[in-house]
Amino acid sequence: MTYGAIALCTGCGTRDDRSGAALPPLPQCDACGALVRPAVVWFGESLPGDVWLAAESAVRAADLVLVVGTSAVVYPAAGLIATGRRAGAAVIEVNLEPTPASGSVDIGLYGKAGAILPRLVSGESS
Repeated sequence: MTYGAIALCTGCGTRDDRSGAALPPLPQCDACGALVRPAVVWFGESLPGDVWLAAESAVRAADLVLVVGTSAVVYPAAGLIATGRRAGAAVIEVNLEPTPASGSVDIGLYGKAGAILPRLVSGESS
């Protein structure tokens, strides 16, 4: 089994890039021996406070907020759409299909993000 992301130690909190590394079924931290897991936020977990504050700050300062590949129903992250709107940012939703947030975005682009985003960045109009 290989691992394609940053690993987070459940014991000491060490982060380690294990991209492409072969891992045993229960990978352990090289520093303390505790189990490691992907450094992602799983359902039911809170974002680290500093990460959340940085996200809010970035959205408040943005001219444009891209909302990509989300159900727009998981809070507090889904609330960043309204935060951006209140701060005066334009909001573009890129998703396979409309979401509950679709009515509050400036532009909704529906289809595969892998096809839409390159065209959006290049400025291609059709």
